[in-house]
Amino acid sequence: MSTFDEYYHSVSEPEKRKRYENWAASKGMQAVDGLKTSEYLDEVARKNIEGDISSYEVVKLIETYYEVKGDREDSGDEKEADLVSSRINLLISDSGFSLVPEELSNIHGFLFEGLIKNAGKYRDRNIMKHEWVLDGDTVTYGDYRYIPDNLERLIRRERLLKYTGMESDEMLFHLTKCVSDIWQVHPFPEGNTRTVAVFAIKYFRFLGFDVDNRVFQNNSWFFRNALVRANYTNVHKNVDSDISYLEDFLSCILFGMPEGKEFHNRLLHIRSLEHHVTPTPGNLDDMIRSDISGNDTISRSAMAQRHHVSEKTIERHLKKLGYVFEGPSKTGHWVKKQNS
Repeated sequence: MSTFDEYYHSVSEPEKRKRYENWAASKGMQAVDGLKTSEYLDEVARKNIEGDISSYEVVKLIETYYEVKGDREDSGDEKEADLVSSRINLLISDSGFSLVPEELSNIHGFLFEGLIKNAGKYRDRNIMKHEWVLDGDTVTYGDYRYIPDNLERLIRRERLLKYTGMESDEMLFHLTKCVSDIWQVHPFPEGNTRTVAVFAIKYFRFLGFDVDNRVFQNNSWFFRNALVRANYTNVHKNVDSDISYLEDFLSCILFGMPEGKEFHNRLLHIRSLEHHVTPTPGNLDDMIRSDISGNDTISRSAMAQRHHVSEKTIERHLKKLGYVFEGPSKTGHWVKKQNS
């Protein structure tokens, strides 16, 4: 655990904790591109959390720090990680947001100004990205020629949805689909995942959610892999797109991360399915019944790992089957409350 992580436990004031959570997300998101922030950023971030300097002042301090440092060979990756982290923190600390395609361009342009050529501009070619989680294969991304039209269509679809009064499961499905579909369009050649993550956080807050940003702290690589699995189908490899991993991740952001919750990237790898029965809705019901029959104290997490699905998928099937967990987490047990 880093000194910065340990610092969280010394913070008690709600406003300071929220500022820490914003920084935890901002720093954690850099892992999607294999980047790590510097000790200098931690030092400046702590001053911001304590309220000694503003988020805007942090950005200016980091920019000045690297201007003085110049183009030293040892500062390339840290420079991007520090600058983008400070800019993400500023954006997610601010309440301004508009549900329009231009919001994505504005976010990308601000995050990567001076770091990426044509920051804020849509890509002008089609791309492939070889993914570890796909055994070197790539997601098929949106055609660059239709990026503006595709984003306009997705945003229009989202604007027509009325979340007030929706059940939480339905709400989660639509929001997951929104994030997944925008990511698949892949408007920008670089920095796409971080841009979509910031857009999602700001949109969730716009809708009134008390977003738990800590989920990104150590799990941003899982977030990206979950996006990949949500948008990859290969009939020859017997792999279908699976949005459940992303649902599970976003559920923690929207509704809070349960204590002890862990995300395991190895379960997202397509070869993790080779020696297991791929659950269908019907046989997953049977598997869950069998699990509980053999051990009525089994956890949702254990069932999810056993059957290579997300905890959210397990929860959905438990609800359908009528199972309710009664008692404390360590000594309670599953009880069937209705016929199925």
